[in-house]
Amino acid sequence: MLMKEQSKWTKMSLIILKLGGSSITKKADNKFEMDYDTLNRSAQEIKNALVKNPELQLLIVCGVGPFGHTNVTKYDLNHGIETEEQEKGVGVTNADCDFVGSETVKALGKVGLKAKLISGYEVCEQKSKKVVAFDIEPYKKAVDEKVIPITTGIMVPDEDFKWSVMSGDQVIAQTVKSLNPKIVLMGTDVEGIFTADPKNNPSATLIENITKDNLEEVLEKCGESKAMDVTGGMKGKLEKLASTLNGVPAEIFSLFVEGNLENVLLEKEIKSTKIRL
Repeated sequence: MLMKEQSKWTKMSLIILKLGGSSITKKADNKFEMDYDTLNRSAQEIKNALVKNPELQLLIVCGVGPFGHTNVTKYDLNHGIETEEQEKGVGVTNADCDFVGSETVKALGKVGLKAKLISGYEVCEQKSKKVVAFDIEPYKKAVDEKVIPITTGIMVPDEDFKWSVMSGDQVIAQTVKSLNPKIVLMGTDVEGIFTADPKNNPSATLIENITKDNLEEVLEKCGESKAMDVTGGMKGKLEKLASTLNGVPAEIFSLFVEGNLENVLLEKEIKSTKIRL
C-alpha cells in the first residue's frame, strides 16, 4: 500500500493550476490530438508570470480530453476490469494520458522551465473508485526542488475493480487537502460558469462570483458538457470543487484568451468566475 497522507505542508505561494482537456486537447472534436497553440502559449504565459514573480510555485493538473474519456468509453473501463481487452484498454489509456502529461512537460521545457510528470498510478490507490491512499511526497519534493509537478487524470489501481478512473479533479481534491494552496486556478475553453451554455445560447450570462449563498442556484443552471466526459462535465466538476476546496478559493477562466493565464497568475483581474465557499 502507498503511504497515507503525511503531516500538513503549507506553501503560501503555491498555486494549483488545472489546464483543462477542453483547452489543451481537441476534446470538442473528439480527436486524439493536442491543441499545441494553446499549450505552448500557456507555457510561455506561465514563464512570463514566474519571471515577474519568482516566488510563485505551481502544481499543474492536466485534463486529458479524449485521450482518457474516449478510451474509457471505448474499452468499457468504468465498471471494473475483467477481460483481456479491458486490460489492454487500461494500458492504452494510461499511455495516452501520460502522453498528454509528457507533452506538457516538453512545452514548459521549451520556455526554460523544469517540470516533471508524476503519473497518477504511481501515487494513488482506490477502492470502489474512491481514493484510499495518495502519496503526496513526490509533489512536495518537486516543488521544494523548484520543479513543476505535472499530473493528469488516469487509470489507477483499484482494490475492487483492478483499475478505475482517477480524474484530474480528484487529484485537485487530494492535493488541496494536503498542500493547502493559495488558490486553485482552472483554465478551460470558456470564461467561467454561465447561466447556460454560452456556445449555444447567446443570452447566457457569466456568473462572476459563486458563494455558499448562490451555489445551489448555480448548480441548477449548470448544464452537462456536450463533449464526451466520463467525469461529469462542468456541473460534475463544480459539484466536486464545492465539496473539496476546503475553504481554498478557486477561479475558472478561459485559456483561449491570450494573456489570461499570465494575468490570473499575477492576481490581476480578468473575465472569470471566482469561487469562494
